[in-house]
Amino acid sequence: MEMISGQDETTIELKQGEHATFWREESYDSLECFKATFLRHEYSPHTHDTFVIGAVVSGYQRHKLKGSESVGGPGSVFMLNPEDVHDGRPLEQGYTYRMFYPSVRLMDEIAADLPGIRQSGSLFFRELMCDDKRIARALIEAHNVIEHSRDPLEKDEALFRSLGALIDKYGSWSTGLLEKREPRAIARVCDYMQAHFGDELNLEMLANIAGMSRAYFVRVFAKNMNQTPHSYLTDIRIRAARKLLNLGRDPMSVAIECGFFDQSHLNRHFKRRIGITPGAYKNMHAHQN
Repeated sequence: MEMISGQDETTIELKQGEHATFWREESYDSLECFKATFLRHEYSPHTHDTFVIGAVVSGYQRHKLKGSESVGGPGSVFMLNPEDVHDGRPLEQGYTYRMFYPSVRLMDEIAADLPGIRQSGSLFFRELMCDDKRIARALIEAHNVIEHSRDPLEKDEALFRSLGALIDKYGSWSTGLLEKREPRAIARVCDYMQAHFGDELNLEMLANIAGMSRAYFVRVFAKNMNQTPHSYLTDIRIRAARKLLNLGRDPMSVAIECGFFDQSHLNRHFKRRIGITPGAYKNMHAHQN
């Protein structure tokens, strides 16, 4: 794997024909930006604590979004909420896409200034993917501007106009960030995993917290969270790992602190969720700081 670093971004050369570029824009609440061409790489089902907004540039990707199977091609727009479970795998000759990972605060800031649509509650998207060539083109153009322009006003306008148009057309509002449907028992387990992600957890322990048998707990958790307890815990651990890597911590110590068996265990899950290795992710942030 070869790493090519520029002033504001790090490009990772993966398997033959595949590459990914990751960078962060601190002025937009640490907005992370990602562009990639994948021919074989497959994402495991996972979630983010940010929104996931972007578009397919070329090629086709098959994926499940909250359990629903679909295919995205040129003109497809992704607008996933925080905690929406999704995966992805290439079809035919692979695909190229560009993605933003805007925080809830940034999206709320943009939505607050849109005339006539702001309602009480929090922003979310009912439709997680759509075919909308106009919106897709605007997002891709904004992504290009954010990547290459040194003019802050040009970057501001491109980002706020493209995300604003998306929110204006597809945004909805709820009384909470997400429409929470999990029973209180599952919420207790999620809180416990958030607080103890670095510990060695097992099914019996989590089922006892929920007050359920192990078999019943697995079914109820998957039904309400759209992923298994292990997948949910891995997402928590990966988020914690990203924060530590951002601070310059070495992947080996991060792996142990976040509950992984060793660095190779972290590497495998990190790449299947983020698209690059922990070492490359750390180097990207070290280059920018």
